[in-house]
Amino acid sequence: MSQTATIDITLDPGAQTAVVTVEATAEQLQVSTAELGTVIATKQVNDLPLNGRNFTQLLSLTPGVAPISVGQNSMGGRSGGFAAPIAEGASFSFPSINGATNRSNYFLTDGMNNFAAFLSTYAVPPIVDAIQEFKVVSHTDSSEFGSVLGGVINVVTKSGTNRFRGSAWEYLRNDAFDSQDQFAKVVHYHQHQFGGTLGGPVALPRLKQNTFFYFAYQGFRYSKPIATPILVPTAAMYSGDFGSICNTGFTAGICNDRDKNNNVINQLYNPYTTVPAGSGFSRTPYLNNQIPVGTNPGDIQPQVVTFLQSVLPAAGTFDPVFNSNAFDTDSNTQHQNEYNIRLDHTFGQTDSVWFRYSLINSTVLKPSAGNVPGLTTNQDIPGRNWGGNWVHTFSPSLQLQALFSRTTVSDNSLTKFKTALTSVIQAAGFAPGFASNFSGAKGWLLPNYELRNGYVSGGESVVLTPQATDNNQVSVTLNKLKNTHTFTMGASYITSVFSSPLSFDTVSFANGQTGDGNGIGGFSVASALIGVPDSANRRDVDERTRLGGLFSAFFQDSWKASSKLTVNYGIRYDLTLIPPYGTKETIDKSGGIETGDFDFSNGTYVLQYPPPPCTVRGHAPCIPSIMLDANGNAVACDPATQPCLPAGTLPPHVVVDSRGRISHNTYTNLGPHLGFAYRLTDRTVMRGGAGIVYDNWAAVSQMSQNIEGDWPGIGQLIANNLNVPGGPTAPNGTPTATYGDPFSAGGVNAGLPAPTPFFSGGVNWHYDPHIKNAYAYQFNFGLQHQINTTTTITGSYVSALTHRANIGGMYNTALKPSTLPNPQSRSLFPYMISTFYDRSVGFADYHAFQLSVDKRFSSGLAYQVAYTFSKALDENDGFFGAEGKNVADPYNPRASLSPAGYDLPHLLTVNANYELPFGQGKRYSTGNHAVDYIVGNWQLNGILAVRSGQRYSVTYNDGDLANTGNVGWAGYEQANLVGDPNSGACQNPDPTLPPIPVHTQGCWVNTSAFAAPAKGTFGNLRPDAFQAQRYWNVDLSVFRGFPIWAEGRKLEFRAEAFNLFNTVIFGPPNSDISNLKNFGTVTSRANANAARVLQFGLRFIF
Repeated sequence: MSQTATIDITLDPGAQTAVVTVEATAEQLQVSTAELGTVIATKQVNDLPLNGRNFTQLLSLTPGVAPISVGQNSMGGRSGGFAAPIAEGASFSFPSINGATNRSNYFLTDGMNNFAAFLSTYAVPPIVDAIQEFKVVSHTDSSEFGSVLGGVINVVTKSGTNRFRGSAWEYLRNDAFDSQDQFAKVVHYHQHQFGGTLGGPVALPRLKQNTFFYFAYQGFRYSKPIATPILVPTAAMYSGDFGSICNTGFTAGICNDRDKNNNVINQLYNPYTTVPAGSGFSRTPYLNNQIPVGTNPGDIQPQVVTFLQSVLPAAGTFDPVFNSNAFDTDSNTQHQNEYNIRLDHTFGQTDSVWFRYSLINSTVLKPSAGNVPGLTTNQDIPGRNWGGNWVHTFSPSLQLQALFSRTTVSDNSLTKFKTALTSVIQAAGFAPGFASNFSGAKGWLLPNYELRNGYVSGGESVVLTPQATDNNQVSVTLNKLKNTHTFTMGASYITSVFSSPLSFDTVSFANGQTGDGNGIGGFSVASALIGVPDSANRRDVDERTRLGGLFSAFFQDSWKASSKLTVNYGIRYDLTLIPPYGTKETIDKSGGIETGDFDFSNGTYVLQYPPPPCTVRGHAPCIPSIMLDANGNAVACDPATQPCLPAGTLPPHVVVDSRGRISHNTYTNLGPHLGFAYRLTDRTVMRGGAGIVYDNWAAVSQMSQNIEGDWPGIGQLIANNLNVPGGPTAPNGTPTATYGDPFSAGGVNAGLPAPTPFFSGGVNWHYDPHIKNAYAYQFNFGLQHQINTTTTITGSYVSALTHRANIGGMYNTALKPSTLPNPQSRSLFPYMISTFYDRSVGFADYHAFQLSVDKRFSSGLAYQVAYTFSKALDENDGFFGAEGKNVADPYNPRASLSPAGYDLPHLLTVNANYELPFGQGKRYSTGNHAVDYIVGNWQLNGILAVRSGQRYSVTYNDGDLANTGNVGWAGYEQANLVGDPNSGACQNPDPTLPPIPVHTQGCWVNTSAFAAPAKGTFGNLRPDAFQAQRYWNVDLSVFRGFPIWAEGRKLEFRAEAFNLFNTVIFGPPNSDISNLKNFGTVTSRANANAARVLQFGLRFIF
């Protein structure tokens, strides 16, 4: 638990016989260390209201913990995502701790690694009733703990004792108990959470006094029947009648509908009649939008009709409110089973061991993303965390501890139809090279048949991640007491690997393929039924990393300098071993080891394992034949113009790393720690500490596999703009790409095409090969005062200055904004593309005053108060240009230094357990056993949370306004502030109504206070300059205990309310000023603010 106890005992002269009485009240003052943290004890863990019984909700009871996540580990999908599953409907938190990113935390269970490395979450959640206590350790002056910039969350599980003890429980909730969310439809569901624990001695001869066990089980069952409205093609469309898409009728067979430029719209044309016409093309219309059914090109293809009718329901009555004519009635279910078993054994006076095995099996069955009836996603997520610990005492002053653990999480998702459709797929005419022959999936996969225009779409896929987390840990620690010194030293090694084969295919249809040939008219469903696609992709990759991990070693001395002063000093070494991407088993495979990465420090492209020439292999990954143009750049080989370079010649600026890997490890991560604790009085302690800490886990696993499929590979086969007149697949206007084999028109029947001569497309998430671990200078200073025997108050100043923080987003963009054309010519290296690129060049700053009051349980009451007043600044919130804000100018990230996405200036949490003082043995007793039984045994438990509103940016996201070559969706372009956003009103969409005042749902900010920057400039705002509505919430539980039989046995009824007052807290508004319709409006609730949920439970304790 990272706790050091100092117990001062004074012995007075007296008789030779003395009696020492040890009372239950633990040491209140922390007089031996300067670390920050709060112990969450058993009673709080078991009794505080937890929505879904997920322990991470209790992290916010510690000062400095901001429960806002802008990272990909926010677990929005709840059912996995490379980490242990979250129970549906449960509250959870992967917070920012003391100004660090959401990924910069580390989870331990019983001191063992329990960490899902890909997204920096826990791997296997501990069962709440099996938790003895836990603590968030941060800014520690002990070098034994480190590895992350945020907090180390160490959960200690319960052990058995000489008495059999345990519990059983059942919690129930359903929609009948809940309040309705104004932002969501009514959802009907049923949920059960149940389980039990049992601990005690192992009842075997000669083992009873030294062998103990503790077992826990928890089950979770969730069922949500769904009737999702969907839109499917009608019987008339299957027969070729599309007259209904024309709104104003026909004249001479041509639709009368017109756009604002008087162009004919909602008219269908036969793409196989395309002929050049001036600068464009001309096509013959389908008169009255009637398409014949037949086998001729341009007819409704019977095999397509049969195929769609086999996988889609028949259309019913059209509902204009939901734009639907059918329903997907597949239900959403989640089944989870969790187990925890722990064994403790002592061998005499010198040796003790324990072993624990924790597992979770979760199965989620839910409708497919496209809501095609009968097409469901089955997600299987098993997690394991197990290991053991041995302690050997050589002497009273020398002790050795050795620990081993293993942690695994898989996340395997199969989206398949309930009935096999192999014969349907084959009869529809899909080619084997498109819809089968996947390395990660057996048989055929129905392509995702995208109809667009609001029509339902969906297809089969196999997304396997058998090694989402795969860690082994070995650690050894030696403790030596010598005079007033306690020396601790040790080392640990944790391995990490990742693998994930992915298999899916898609064919898409658009309006243009049945339009007039010039981009006007047409209808995507008609394009689909005549079998003329617009785009397609096929992904069949085997993502794997080689062995990586973390090696750490430390030395620590806790020196009791005097009866009042303890000095802690030490040093820690961390070596992050970045897992190299790809294994030799993936040679000649898409997304395998034969890939590369940019090195923008010198303008090169680095290959880690070069493939053979394309003349030898014939498909990617391979080195294409090239020649050099007049500027010395590589271009495609054309022997008719000049001789080609020898086969396999690398293009200019492409180099090979002889180590066979891209990343370079950092070998200089040495972190000193220094702290002191000085007892000013018997009741007051002054503490302070400083240290250098490195971020060894954040995003490392995910970063290493981001380069899959880079040049000279092709991560997935993509064909866009198929059958566009004048394009490669319709040079004369006539379509040549078919829905069944959309790539064959480009000369590809199997495998992947050869890559272009040099990396000229395919933006990916690259990283600096010399990227280094972020590190922080951490400081804290504080006073702790003991008010009475059970209550302390602590105030601390906390600071962290982070260097080498991650900066993601686009790089190799134009050096300056400009109105000049061709931003690539103005980039750092014009011969290279701009792409996402993560670098360790950022800075972050955190300062806080933290106040806590801690009353241990006594006289029926326990409570904790945690308040934080802070400011967290950074330049970039997370990683990969996908987590929170992004820098506007990648060459000057300091210009984006601003409040972090998880900056919450004010944070207050209060939690309490209160046994009402009525009944037998309480302060207020009637003296009547019957009356006392009725009025007694009541308990209230609650959590109050109040905090500042969530940060958000006001941006302009409609294209690259600064003209730097950045992609618009990255949200880099901040708006211009031209007025006061917090006063005035917004124009009402209904001009007959008065304006809408600010800080309301329809107008959270005055939209007229913002303007789009001039083209070729950056906006004058900095990111995350604004805050949403202030958050507050109360969770409350009421217990009624019924003592039964012998002492210590009790049946407990629990009623719990989450968001007791059903408070609606608005989330950030739509903040894209280019979205004229919705800018400034609020369309969702704040993070963690759900409508009131009521839960009822029974718990038997013995």
